[in-house]
Amino acid sequence: MAFDNGFVVILASITCSLLVDSGVAALCSSPYCPPPWRAFQGHCYLWVDKPMPWIDAERYCQMLSHPGKMVHLASIHSQEEDEFIKDYVKSASDVWTPSYWIGFTDIEGKNRFQWSDGSASSYLGWGPLEPSSPGYEDCVECRDDFSHQWNDLLCSESIRFVCKL
Repeated sequence: MAFDNGFVVILASITCSLLVDSGVAALCSSPYCPPPWRAFQGHCYLWVDKPMPWIDAERYCQMLSHPGKMVHLASIHSQEEDEFIKDYVKSASDVWTPSYWIGFTDIEGKNRFQWSDGSASSYLGWGPLEPSSPGYEDCVECRDDFSHQWNDLLCSESIRFVCKL
């Protein structure tokens, strides 16, 4: 629950309530995402314009978690979600962004990429001939010069990223 200038905001996964001074309550069907977070299909997304290695970016996202609401690097489960994130990054960034981290990784070195939030890998957006260096490049970026398709990259590279709640 957050208090701001007489507003009380209650976050919930299915509905949200916005209670104002007058006592009027408004209900909505998706989570309330406070600016600069953006809502899409029941989740909130945050563009972070601070280049970091993959593990530091994941930790940064996790630090934004709330009780019962974990935040991770963005997992992507459909072409629509992939397009939403691409458009969000373009609109949120003040400069051209050649690439950004997502939460897909083989950082454990098992030759099997998985989402950092533990969700199933139901959609894959790899670029041509990717992943190109499994076992060496164990983290995944979306690259603008690949039409925002996915590319495996060294986890130690510092790039910007998207968090997902």
